[in-house]
Amino acid sequence: MAFDFKALSKIDQGLLATGAVTVLLTFFPAYAKATVEAKGTGPLGSFGGSEDRSAWVEWATLGALLLIAAFVIVVLKLVAGNLPEGAPWNLIVAAAAGLGTLILVLYVFTFGEDVPASVAKSIDYSTGPGWSGWLLLLSAIAFTVFAFLSFKESGEKIPEINKKDTPPPAPPAA
Repeated sequence: MAFDFKALSKIDQGLLATGAVTVLLTFFPAYAKATVEAKGTGPLGSFGGSEDRSAWVEWATLGALLLIAAFVIVVLKLVAGNLPEGAPWNLIVAAAAGLGTLILVLYVFTFGEDVPASVAKSIDYSTGPGWSGWLLLLSAIAFTVFAFLSFKESGEKIPEINKKDTPPPAPPAA
C-alpha cells in the first residue's frame, strides 16, 4: 500500500509533520534547564553549573506520552486508515494533544528546587526551557492547533454524556 503525503489536506499534512517533530523533540536533552552561578566570592566560593533534562522526567513524562498517543492515532487514521468506527477520533487527538501540551508547559516553568533564603543571597538560580524546550513547546502548540482544526473540519460532535432519551418522571404529588 503506497502512501501519498501530497494527497492529504493541508491540515492533515500539518498534523503529521508537527506531530513527528514534537515526538522527536521530547527526546532532546535541553527541554528543561537549571542554572546556578555564585554571586561574587561569597561564603560558597566561586562556582557555577547547569543541568539539562529531556521531557522524559517526573510528571512531564505524562505530557510526552499523551502527545505520542495522539500522534499514533493520527498516523493510524491517516496512513493505515483502520480505526474502529463510532469513536470521535479527531476529538480524542485534540484533547490528548491539548492536555499533553498543557502539562509540558506547566512542568518546564515550575520544575526545580526551592533555594533556601540563606543560600539565595549568594547565588543566582534560574530554571526554564532550554533550546529544545522552546522548540518542543512551539511544535506541541502547533500540533494541538492542527488537531483542533482537524476536529473542526471533520464535523464530529462532542458526545453528550448522561443524555437520556426520556425525561425523568414527575415527582409525586404532595
